[in-house]
Amino acid sequence: MRSLIGTAAAILLLGLAGIARAQDARELVRLPDPMQEHMLANMRDHLVTLNEIIRNVADGKFDEAAKFAEQRLGMSSLGLHGAAHMAPFMPQPMQDIGTSMHRAASRLAIVLQDTSVSPTLDTMRDVNRALHEVTTTCTACHAGYRVR
Repeated sequence: MRSLIGTAAAILLLGLAGIARAQDARELVRLPDPMQEHMLANMRDHLVTLNEIIRNVADGKFDEAAKFAEQRLGMSSLGLHGAAHMAPFMPQPMQDIGTSMHRAASRLAIVLQDTSVSPTLDTMRDVNRALHEVTTTCTACHAGYRVR
């Protein structure tokens, strides 16, 4: 009986995934396979970096969080992520969202540095707003685009 329920659940999930793919209205951005893998690796690194930033903020290590924000997400990270060779494969609005994310991350780094000098309730709100600005750009890009 348990295996029957598990099998039914798997079939249901696969069916729902197929429906979701069929109704996916996001713009498809076709990339050569190596570029697609590179982009996906960058996005996974962005997620790991956001997690490290949040951990450091929770531990009160604002300068460390600022370093992660700038070096791995901010404008200083463009070379690390190969942005110049990736951009020509992306539609201009997608490029703009990416640039907005990197700029927002650089602003987050500044807010984190300011907070390290004077951690108050107001500066913590500023940190959360700045972090939200970064994740908003991530969400916008993922809501508008998919890659293959």
